[in-house]
Amino acid sequence: MVLMKTRLLAVLLAAGFLATGCGQPTPEPAAHEEIQPKSVMETATSKNQVIIRRDTWGVPHIFADSLADAAFGLGYAQAEDRAEDLFIAIRTATGTMAEAFGEDYIEQDYRMRVARNAERCQTYWPHAPGRLKAIGDRFIQGVQAWLDAHPGQRPACAMELEGWQSAAVGYAMILRWPMGELQDELNQKEHAPDYGSNAWAVAPSRSADGCAILLSDPHLTWKGLAVFYEARIHCPEADLCGFFCIGSPLMAFGHNGHVAWACTTGGPDTSDVYRMKLNPLNPMQYEFDGAWRDAQVEAVEIRVKDANSIVRPVAWTHLGPVLEEPDLQQGVAYVGASPYFTRTGLIEQLYRMNTAHNASEFREALAMNEFMAQNILFADTGGHIGYVRTGATPIRPDGYDWSLPVPGNTSATAWLGIHPMDDLVQIMDPVQGYLQNCNITPARMMKDSPLQPERYRPYIYNATADKPMNPRGRRALELLDADSAISKDKAMAIAFDVHDELAGPWQAALRAAIALDSEQRMQDPALAAAASSVLAWDGYYAADRYGAVLMRFWRQQCEAAEMDSAAIAPAEAITPELARTLLERFAEAIALLQSRYGSADPAWGEVFQVGREGRFAPASGAEYGSGGYFTETLFDVRSEEQPDGRFLARKGSMATQLMFLRPDGVESYSCTPWGQSGHPDSPHYMDQGEQLHGLRVFKPAWFNPEKLMEHLKSEERIPLP
Repeated sequence: MVLMKTRLLAVLLAAGFLATGCGQPTPEPAAHEEIQPKSVMETATSKNQVIIRRDTWGVPHIFADSLADAAFGLGYAQAEDRAEDLFIAIRTATGTMAEAFGEDYIEQDYRMRVARNAERCQTYWPHAPGRLKAIGDRFIQGVQAWLDAHPGQRPACAMELEGWQSAAVGYAMILRWPMGELQDELNQKEHAPDYGSNAWAVAPSRSADGCAILLSDPHLTWKGLAVFYEARIHCPEADLCGFFCIGSPLMAFGHNGHVAWACTTGGPDTSDVYRMKLNPLNPMQYEFDGAWRDAQVEAVEIRVKDANSIVRPVAWTHLGPVLEEPDLQQGVAYVGASPYFTRTGLIEQLYRMNTAHNASEFREALAMNEFMAQNILFADTGGHIGYVRTGATPIRPDGYDWSLPVPGNTSATAWLGIHPMDDLVQIMDPVQGYLQNCNITPARMMKDSPLQPERYRPYIYNATADKPMNPRGRRALELLDADSAISKDKAMAIAFDVHDELAGPWQAALRAAIALDSEQRMQDPALAAAASSVLAWDGYYAADRYGAVLMRFWRQQCEAAEMDSAAIAPAEAITPELARTLLERFAEAIALLQSRYGSADPAWGEVFQVGREGRFAPASGAEYGSGGYFTETLFDVRSEEQPDGRFLARKGSMATQLMFLRPDGVESYSCTPWGQSGHPDSPHYMDQGEQLHGLRVFKPAWFNPEKLMEHLKSEERIPLP
């Protein structure tokens, strides 16, 4: 976000700060002693301690007498596995990344300081409900306990810890969405964040086992706040199994013993840009209802590693902060207004979600409207499935286009409150027996969806019903609607589906081009063999498939040549001239692959891989191209080309969880792209990437303590302070 920087700085005074340096990786802690499985009777905790049992994948299962004590254990485990990531999350939330990692983070820090995230959480924390404050404080105490026990492994970027920081991390994640909306509205373009996700729910009526099924599959970047932490918690208040923001003690998505939930980006319009008129005689004042008001202006100093501190102004009106440097010549400033700049109920809502006993209680928690704009799908062990397009949505006066900046100099444009959840797009137990949202309009969530835009205010629906679905949404809808008895194996196959919906049309185009080839190019054995491989490919971007890499490079050669993407379908429309061009591009792709990889037809996993720090494994899934050349798989893996020619996965499916909600309990499975630990020397640094993610295989959660004992790797009993 481009923000106000220097022009008003002359009128401000700022205090100086000392710069510090951090950022070195921490060593791997000593491995726990392996132990033999114990009796399930020993899973109960005793007073003044918390038990951390790790399974064979290194995932912690925390046993405690309260959720606050469990938070202590979670903080301890997070610090053990990901201490540096934990402090990165806290620094991100408090706008102090630049002092640890340098000038590249100045803008990021400034955005968080403009939003006053740290100040809001610090002010709120002494007044937070006691049970919530205890959870946050105990979590931070757990982090500190691990640091105290391992002083030599304290990250260089560590900072002083306080309980309110655990809340600030959650709000930092929330703020990414409204701040993105504001910037896009300021630029007058459609909001398109770098986030995508898959989620679907199946009712017992369409489940082979007669239980509800829910998939949670967020597609995010694999760095910063977006890297979630997997854990299990067992305590009287709640049994939890899922993924947590690093630096936060409450589960973001997953399931407890009764309810499961998943999130995908999309939702109502929650934030607005106001156009303010400035006083030509005093740019610190703005007009409102015919009178000049003083802006609240302050200087923030951002400490920068290995550089001088940066001092910048931040200006707030009663509507919100100034988003970019004002145009003093025109006397105009643009202000961002969002409910999320002042709300403080997120941890209360998360607690209620984490401890809900059924879908009805979960929906009541969502009614607090503290989550950012999201599609939330949920299911319970009673067989109910539901959906809410949630978000804190202002009630706007009629007569204005709220997708663009509106006048802020009059109370006529002032919000009239926040819409109650009953006004939002939602449904419970659809007759179709399933729901899916892969970042698509509610109108396409199921066949004959009743969630049509005419039933809602435009800014609540905030989607176009006739907008084409992305390939992930189309594929999910196709697979779910076609199967009336989805088994566990089928559900896993759908979750990990890597089919290319454009494979068939492009293969048909290749056949047509070969049939029209007057130059008889297929007499070349190498060309003929390559074409045979592409035509034999089953259309799945799986690591062991041949023909897939060649298909990708061929289509990108066509795209680079600015060919008409619509010309390949139907195949009958391909002319001899187009056939010649298609085959020329095909030959170019073969030559390119031969020069890069020494083979015209490498396996997909030889070229597309997942990994880090020199440890790589074949990857499945794809996302590339644009327009008619675009393909995307449900199991979405987006990669970046490396200097050696490989494409390394960097974002996409990153915390996949499949949950079966049976009346007698929840059975779940999960998969992450790397591993539980952030330490390169750990056996859990890349084990899931090597053994699960690239091969599209789930690991069991072993949510039942008895099952855990059969797969127990280590145990640690941590005294409580």
